[in-house]
Amino acid sequence: MNWTNFHTHSHYCDGEGHLEDYIRKAINKKMFAIGFSGHAPVDFNSYWHMKKESLDEYLKEISDLQNKYSKYIRIYSGLEVDYIPGIIGPENFRERQLDIIIGSIHYVGQFENGENCSIEDTKEEFDRGLEAIFNNDIKKLVGTYYARMISMIRNDPPDIIGHLDIVKKKNHHNRYFHEEDKWYQDLVTEVIKAISDSNCIVELNTRGYYKGFTREFYPSKWILEKCLKYDIPVTINSDAHHPDDIDNSFNKAASLLLNIGYKHVHIFDMGNWHKVSLQENGLEI
Repeated sequence: MNWTNFHTHSHYCDGEGHLEDYIRKAINKKMFAIGFSGHAPVDFNSYWHMKKESLDEYLKEISDLQNKYSKYIRIYSGLEVDYIPGIIGPENFRERQLDIIIGSIHYVGQFENGENCSIEDTKEEFDRGLEAIFNNDIKKLVGTYYARMISMIRNDPPDIIGHLDIVKKKNHHNRYFHEEDKWYQDLVTEVIKAISDSNCIVELNTRGYYKGFTREFYPSKWILEKCLKYDIPVTINSDAHHPDDIDNSFNKAASLLLNIGYKHVHIFDMGNWHKVSLQENGLEI
């Protein structure tokens, strides 16, 4: 039994540890494959994105490590690309011939000075944007988030949809909204319908759970149930920002998927995505 993980962040962006540290940890855990997905460079100030001048070095190091460890593990190059219409999206990096592109929404709306508002960085930033951009209307903020995701899926689709419902990250104890509310579930259902018409894969991202940001994984169980209903493929990722988290909570994630009714997950291997059988203790590869 083996695991794969295609969502990792190293010192090139906001993660800890070098690429080789992740590879050695993955080999030690007998993982089948690892993919690197540093936060793609952006044209505005950000402390957690990769610097433009580091991108070539990042990709070259991955290539060198692929050659060095080819006998032991599959290693794939990738980026987690923000989608901000008119500013950045997966299309901006396709010429790089990456193995995997994760498309994520981290920003919703802009302040008057043109600064993009992050909805998952700090509560203070979330609240500032909610008030200044959305006039304290949480339905507008959440609606804009999911509308932006639908736009990405339809107009600039990535390989993997990153942490689909990360908009809930600051919603501790239903501070802003209830996931059971019809308006919220209707928005998510529209996203799922859009994904079902695409070739995108949804990740079960364990980071929010093991870091204690959320009580459930991204996405929540009820969303995963809808994904299964619409026959949407899933993959398990940890969004690791430290080598020790390379497979954090994977057994629990697998158990959840199996209980929901998923029997397979999708993994990337040798240039294509493949469906493999899922067991609680690993993948049948």
